[in-house]
Amino acid sequence: MMPRFTLLPLILALLLAACAAPTGRQAQTADLQAMETALAAGRYPEAAVGLWRLGHLAEGDAARRIMLRTAEAYARAGNLHQARTILKGLRLNEADPAQGFLLRLSRATIALGERHPEAVLRLLETPPPANMDPFWLADYHDLRADAYTMLGNRLETARELVRREAWLRDPELIAANQQDIWQALSMMSERALQQLRTEPPPDVLSGWMELVQISKAFQLQPARLHQAVLEWKQRYPGHPARPALLEDLLSRKAEDIVIPERIALLLPLSGRFARAGEAVRDGILAAYYTRRARPEQVIRIYDTESSPDILDLYRRAVAEGAGFVIGPLDKRRIQRLANYGELSVPTLALNYIPDETEIPPRLFQFGLSPEEEARQVAERTWLDGYVNAAVLVPAGPWGERVARAFEARWTEVGGVVVEQQTYNAARNDYSGPIRRLLNIDESQRRYRALSHLLNQPLKYTPRRRQDIDFIFLAAYPRQARQIRPQLKFYHASDVPVYATSHVFTGNLNPERDRDMDGLRFGDMPWVLGTGTRHRGLRPEVEPYISKAGNRLQRLYALGIDSYRIIGALTTLKQYPWQRFDGETGSLSLDERQRIHRQLIWVRFRSGRPMPLDESL
Repeated sequence: MMPRFTLLPLILALLLAACAAPTGRQAQTADLQAMETALAAGRYPEAAVGLWRLGHLAEGDAARRIMLRTAEAYARAGNLHQARTILKGLRLNEADPAQGFLLRLSRATIALGERHPEAVLRLLETPPPANMDPFWLADYHDLRADAYTMLGNRLETARELVRREAWLRDPELIAANQQDIWQALSMMSERALQQLRTEPPPDVLSGWMELVQISKAFQLQPARLHQAVLEWKQRYPGHPARPALLEDLLSRKAEDIVIPERIALLLPLSGRFARAGEAVRDGILAAYYTRRARPEQVIRIYDTESSPDILDLYRRAVAEGAGFVIGPLDKRRIQRLANYGELSVPTLALNYIPDETEIPPRLFQFGLSPEEEARQVAERTWLDGYVNAAVLVPAGPWGERVARAFEARWTEVGGVVVEQQTYNAARNDYSGPIRRLLNIDESQRRYRALSHLLNQPLKYTPRRRQDIDFIFLAAYPRQARQIRPQLKFYHASDVPVYATSHVFTGNLNPERDRDMDGLRFGDMPWVLGTGTRHRGLRPEVEPYISKAGNRLQRLYALGIDSYRIIGALTTLKQYPWQRFDGETGSLSLDERQRIHRQLIWVRFRSGRPMPLDESL
């Protein structure tokens, strides 16, 4: 036996080690908290692997809870099969309310991965039990927020994110959550934010809505923005908005708002594209005369068809004092400017050139791209829960471009194009390509073969293919008014049809457009303003709308926005989360200085386009 004095140093060492190192249970708890943080931060594969390991180290109800979280992590990571496998292999303790709650979270996450937002909300309709882990409660509201985002209900998205924040502790997660709140509300118009702010101050959601509304109302007036934010802080003294976010708004400076004294318009006012150039010009001038940015501002107009080289015209405009250039409209001329290199003054081109082109720092791009609209159709239909698409476009370059843009984005998000057909836009009968699109011809061939084999007439109803979730249609009004009824005739009345804005003339004609009932498409506030909460310039500029503006409404609106957005370009570049409410859509600027339009989604009902999201 060792003497007592020789054991003392060993005992002291063990005691010190025990105090310095966490126990196994403490380490497991810390690891679990780390994986919950990873799950909340969106690092789903990391969380799934880590939770799987921890679940196999734990026992009993603790292990079951961790494995339920593992299933959710796998579902969030897109591995729905593994999530279902985990749930199938669990024997839950029905007496443990936490397990029942976590099971609902996992099933709701799988439903979200399958893009069934209504199912998510049904599963999470019952409030959480008492005394649940804060991570789980934050997850509950996050799932509901994602479901509302899929449904296009941005107000409810923001409401759930506000509720989520009450359960967040990590500063980075809180910052990301507030950015999501801002993004959801910034997609709503200033008028909608004002009208839907029903709860009295100091309600947190109302505070967010008013703050976003203020940022929109005074986006081009830094001094008034500063004063309005200070007044907002007095009305909402305990609001959780981060100081850094408020400082971003308070730090805006007048020099950030670039208001040029002279603007040059480089537009086609003769030749093939003269009418388009006139519509854009008239929209710019209408905005100029109703809301001139500065009293002494002058606009000078140049016809791009008058010079063989756009660079010569550009240099001339700058030499004559232009501090900002709007145009040109033609892609080849824009490419010429881009290839030239450093531009003398900021320039807003009214079209888009290929992504692989190196863009000079002062060149911005803004246009009404049908390819961009086709990509938005792909994004919208994916959120609506569809997978298999059929594509029907007109033969020719325009149809090819639109179909190519749609298919590229559709396959990128995970969709499948099961069939594509083209039609001759000059004809009135599109039954041939529609039959091929729906496989009606194959059904008829099977009927004839079977009838011939049996040598007797048979009862027969043509059957369309059943693997189509929706149809993407590229068409102008004349074609769309005939294609939609023909789709119904060939037993596709229950197949959703999505289209670009080209299916609508922009003028209400319920009698003629009734044949398109049910068809969904995205369009701009200028065209749909009477049916939405958008409060734009139309009442003010109505007296100035020219014949060209009435015929080519969307180009007229492009002209309005190309003038009004000039002062906001620096702000949009500095603050990527900022948006500009325009007549052509909710506008944002990407890192390549391309302006993107977020359209309003509508559906024809009784021949009238009606918004799918009433909050707009």
